[in-house]
Formats: sequence, structure tokens, C-alpha cells
Amino acid sequence: MSTIADTFIAARHAGTTISAYPGEPPVTLADAYAAQALAIDRWSDAIGGWKVAKINDPWRKQVGASRYIGPIFARTIVPASTLSDVPVYTGGSSAFEAEIALVLGDDADPDQRDWSIDDARELIGDVRLVVEAASSALATLPTLGALAAITAFGNNSGLILGPSVDLTALAGKVAEVTIDGNPVGTAPLWAEPDGPLPAFAFALGQAAALGRPLTRGQIVSTGALTGVHKVTIGQRCVAQFAELGTIDCLVTSRAAER
Repeated sequence: MSTIADTFIAARHAGTTISAYPGEPPVTLADAYAAQALAIDRWSDAIGGWKVAKINDPWRKQVGASRYIGPIFARTIVPASTLSDVPVYTGGSSAFEAEIALVLGDDADPDQRDWSIDDARELIGDVRLVVEAASSALATLPTLGALAAITAFGNNSGLILGPSVDLTALAGKVAEVTIDGNPVGTAPLWAEPDGPLPAFAFALGQAAALGRPLTRGQIVSTGALTGVHKVTIGQRCVAQFAELGTIDCLVTSRAAER
């Protein structure tokens, strides 16, 4: 586990890619999160929040889970600007994701592992329209599955914070992503029967189970709405959240990070 963590840490420090996964990817969630924990503990920034991502088959059947979480470090959470940078690894894996993020208005109970939708809703302090820069130093990471992604800082390179909205305003609205002016995906903002709340409830429980219970002000990005859109440096990407807000971005090469 130490080699896995140290390899991804070194690549993030240098802002460079790695040619192959360091050893064999883990085969259990416990091992994947153990490698992730080592990387978090050895990294030089606090956790500002967590991303939630789906685990697809065949890995979903293998591990018996449908979602995972990965850390979003505080320095990589930035407010949207007129043209926001989406930092990705040159030669690595790179994707643009339009998402809904929920900000905690209070500390979560550190001993609570199972969260109902209603209990999770009570902890929401803010709702933000966001873009996730989903990028890794390893170009082949998306082909290796969720367990490998968990070890690689959850495949997160940053989060761009768009405007705050009311949770109820999401119903009936549609998100659209364009890349270089071409539509690449649309989806409802309230994508599941309970919208982003199941992912939020999962993150609350999983973070507590990992010994890192969520605290006031931390943010949970609840997963890609319109899809995981592969991007390359120099592309112009726009996430349009109906009339609620727009995040206009340029894909850029991520710098070395200390």
C-alpha cells in the first residue's frame, strides 16, 4: 500500500504522469481505502470535501458496493471565474464533470454510519453548482476500475464552485455540457428519485467509517450528472445548469503541487 500511495503522491507533487500502475491494484474496498488513507495522511493539504463516484460492473459485483468517495483537498477548491481553469495532468487521464455539491452546515455525528435521506438533508448548509476536474497522473486509470481510482486520490484534481442555489430549485431543470461548442451530454439536475441526497448520505456514512467524519463547511460533490466527459488541454468546456448558472472553463495543465 505504501508504494501505491507514495507513487501517486510523487506524481502529484511533480505534476507529472506515471507510466503504469505501481504494482497490482487492490482487490478489496478495504485495501483500496487503506492505500487512499496513506496518501491522505502523507499529503500536505487538508481535506476540504469529498467526491462521490459510481462503481460500475464488474467491480460493483466484485466489491458489493455501488459508490466510493475520494478526497478533494482544500487548496484545489476554487470559486468559478469568467473562465475557470480545469487542471488536468498532461498525458494523464482527464475528464470534465458537471455536478451538484452539498455543503455541510454542521458537523456530522462521528459515530453514525447509516444515514437516512431525511437525516442527511438536515445537515445541508448550502447547495452549489460545481465542476469536477477528474484527472489522474495515470492515463490508464479509467480502465482499471474503481478500486484503483480510490487509491489515486479518488481521481480528483480539483473542484470549481459555481453559484449557490436552493435545493428545491433543482427539480425539473436540466444540465447540459458542451465541449468546444459541441453538446456532449444532458441530464436532469434532480437525477434520481431523491436527487443528490443518496450520494450525500453515502458520503456521510463512508467518511465516518473511514475515521474521517464530515465537518461543518466541508463539501460533498455528488457525482457526474451528464457523464464523465474526456477532455484534452486547451478545450473550452461549459456546464450550463439551466437558468440557475453557468460555469465556463478552459482545460489547462495542472502545475506541480506542494
